[in-house]
Amino acid sequence: MADVRPASNLSPSEIAMRLLREAVPARWKLYALSLVCMVGVAGFTAAFAWSTKLIVNDVFVAGDAVAAYGIAALVVGLALAKAGSDYANAVVGVVFARSVSAATQKRVFAAFLDKDVWHFLGTPAAKHMADVKLYGQAAGKVVVGLANRLLTDGLTVIALLAVMIWQDPLMSLVSLILFPAIFLLISTLSRRIKSVARVEKELTGTLQALGTESFDGVRTIKSYGLEEKSKARFNAAVDALEERILSIAKATSATMPAMEVMGGLVLGGFVVYAAWQTITVGQSPGEFTAFITAFLLAYQPAERVSKLWVDVQKSLAHVQQMYEILEAPPRRPQGGNAELAGQPSITFDAVSFAYSENAPALHDVSLDIRAGERIAIVGGSGAGKTTLIDLVQRFYDPTAGTIRIGGQDLRDLSEPAMRNAIALIAQDVFLFEGTVRENVRDGRPDAEDAAVIEAVRRAALDDVLAADGGIDAQVGPGGAFLSGGQRQRVGIARALLRGARVLIFDEATSALDAANERRIMENLIATQSGATLLFVTHRAATLAYVDRVLFLQEGRLAGFDRHAALSRSNAAYRTLFNLDKTADAAE
Repeated sequence: MADVRPASNLSPSEIAMRLLREAVPARWKLYALSLVCMVGVAGFTAAFAWSTKLIVNDVFVAGDAVAAYGIAALVVGLALAKAGSDYANAVVGVVFARSVSAATQKRVFAAFLDKDVWHFLGTPAAKHMADVKLYGQAAGKVVVGLANRLLTDGLTVIALLAVMIWQDPLMSLVSLILFPAIFLLISTLSRRIKSVARVEKELTGTLQALGTESFDGVRTIKSYGLEEKSKARFNAAVDALEERILSIAKATSATMPAMEVMGGLVLGGFVVYAAWQTITVGQSPGEFTAFITAFLLAYQPAERVSKLWVDVQKSLAHVQQMYEILEAPPRRPQGGNAELAGQPSITFDAVSFAYSENAPALHDVSLDIRAGERIAIVGGSGAGKTTLIDLVQRFYDPTAGTIRIGGQDLRDLSEPAMRNAIALIAQDVFLFEGTVRENVRDGRPDAEDAAVIEAVRRAALDDVLAADGGIDAQVGPGGAFLSGGQRQRVGIARALLRGARVLIFDEATSALDAANERRIMENLIATQSGATLLFVTHRAATLAYVDRVLFLQEGRLAGFDRHAALSRSNAAYRTLFNLDKTADAAE
């Protein structure tokens, strides 16, 4: 039965078992092949150790030159068989690790995208991508480390112990005193590794975020001469990460020297014991040669097992964090199953919202927007404009009050119904790397080419159509091959193609010249008469195309009327758009 306890309550061994249960059965054919290779490695290694008895007794002690040919052929054959098994096991291990890593990265990436907008507040995108990569690599290391490498070396040690017991049970029993010492050493180091691994992950994410931030903002850095500041921040992050990595290296590197010392002491005792047995008791030297060869061959995988287990502890800490991410419930409750049946009116009923206890954004806002209205949302910086449209899209739920679209509570609508009903065109339009056509078609993937081209024309993208490549021109990473105004118009075309019943323009024409803005607004008025249009804007020119203006001040509704009426009655509104000075200049 699967363990249903949260990952934060599981021990490292329980986390490991949970991951193995998820990863191995789904790849049983690959793992079965790996098991054959593992058994081959262990068996051929043990046979090779046993063959040294034949070399000493049947060739050197007996002086049989003829036997040397047969034994030499046996040794070569065992070496070839072991090498082949090792090679096949290594290749299968890489394929297995990549399969687990890729599947985990896909799973974590999907989980991040499914999370609420809250999850991304205050965290650079580069950190999330660093986590996706790290968690995938950690899962692959844990699964292959435990199910392949650890098992391979463990089987090899067991097979070689069998050879040792066969040759001399007493010395085999003495050699077993190493294992409690090794276990104690590994346990001590594992606890230390776990304590520092989480911090290392955070520092790695910070390092990547700082580097990405500097490269993305290189124009600002160059313009303001901030190179030294950026270098100092990055260097500090590198130094902190280096210190943490050094701590982990000191812990992991301690296993090998400690085991070398313990192995050397035991081996020295074996040599004295073997000499005494051979000289005084008369045992054949071949038996001790086989025993010591088996011990030396077993010592190497035992070393690897100890180091591997310590390394796995670090990856297990990351896997535990991965499960905590996957298990974390969304902050915003899931929607209902209702479809949007009414007209796209929007109602705020005593709505308040705060990002945290000390960050109120909207206070007791009540308003009604009729279906098909064109509304400008204005206000100074921090007035609550972005919060209001985020609430309309249900990126967050109100702290208090209710929001309805078409008379239905947003919380009752299904997620697909809500997303199909609302389209956002942001100031900083996000475009995928690809063609103009592909980015516009993201609005409605099943749209025919004629509909795509019509949306492009309505978004005043004639200059793009006339350029080389036309609608099939590449936009570049993030739309880098287009101007700011072109990116905004591609975003508008995408929204128009979607056919949403509520269109939200968040400063979506800020990069356009007056002629293109006028053309787009006229097209919207002519073709979107049934849709409700919301324009978050600072531009007075936009006010000529709307029915009413929603004026916010410090999160409160400070006015909701026609532009002319607000201009006459609201002094703060006149100040926002500098209307008093404009009137004085006109006189």
